[in-house]
Amino acid sequence: MNAQISLGDLGMVLLGIAFLVLIIYAIILLKNLSDTIKLVQNTLRRNQSNIDGILNEAPSIAKNIESISGDVSQDIQSLQKTFDTITSNAEAAATSFSKNSNFLNWIISGIQIIYSAKELIGTSSIRKRRE
Repeated sequence: MNAQISLGDLGMVLLGIAFLVLIIYAIILLKNLSDTIKLVQNTLRRNQSNIDGILNEAPSIAKNIESISGDVSQDIQSLQKTFDTITSNAEAAATSFSKNSNFLNWIISGIQIIYSAKELIGTSSIRKRRE
């Protein structure tokens, strides 16, 4: 009882076994997918009221966001105007200071001379008292 198996027959048997394994894998995959879908459905049923509440509140949240962004935009524009005013005032002050720097140097020098004279007078009067 010798039976010969040709390569074609062997290939057909291997393809049949592979196809059977593929079918078993597909059945397991579909079962797991079915379980997952059931779990998602149960979760959605349990949280349906929360989901409805969120969906009902979404338009008012969007309106609030629009309102806030509009207010922030206006505030930023007014801040930009304020910064521009401060910048121009600082430039004017710097220009004025640079034009009057000689005058300010004279005032500072005068104050230093008066302070030095006061120190000199105060020192000499202390020496006279000690003598």
